[in-house]
Amino acid sequence: MRRVITTTTRGLIIAMATLCLAATAGAQPTQSTQKLPTGAPKVTAMQLKGVVVAVKGNHLVVRMEPSGEYRLFITKPGQTATIDGKVTPMTNLAPGTSLTASVAMMETPVVDRTVATLTGTVWQAGPTTVVLTLANGENHQYDVPAGMKFNVDGVMKEAMELRPGMKVTATKVVESPRMELATDAVVTGTTKP
Repeated sequence: MRRVITTTTRGLIIAMATLCLAATAGAQPTQSTQKLPTGAPKVTAMQLKGVVVAVKGNHLVVRMEPSGEYRLFITKPGQTATIDGKVTPMTNLAPGTSLTASVAMMETPVVDRTVATLTGTVWQAGPTTVVLTLANGENHQYDVPAGMKFNVDGVMKEAMELRPGMKVTATKVVESPRMELATDAVVTGTTKP
């Protein structure tokens, strides 16, 4: 089986790998992921109006005003609206009910940073690949990106300078930027007289 040390996702991932001499024999691979905000959230407020055409379970079809366009909304379990002053489950709305939704949408730029650490013993190394023997005795081959340096006893070395028997720890950091969306809606309405 072949595993790759660096990953490219959506063309916007920064991948770094550092190998250093480990004092002890291989530990099992570990991985952790953090969500890091990278900027201030952008809040957009809007108001939507329409008339309920059909309701089936948590699916709500609304004819939007003033465009006349039909839109399908999927409501969250337990979501309610205040209709004629009474709190009503969205699943109980009747066709003909006029709705107004005040919606706040918050977009926050975040980076998902995944750090994976793997310890093993160099079985074979070349300019573009390293084969490590893991603690469980299995050998795995990893691709090494051009220009990557390895820290071995504080000395930066190329992959081809690694020698069989060296105990190394490989750390892969992958950062994937994305936008996190959150919405909050207050829905009110009136029933058809």
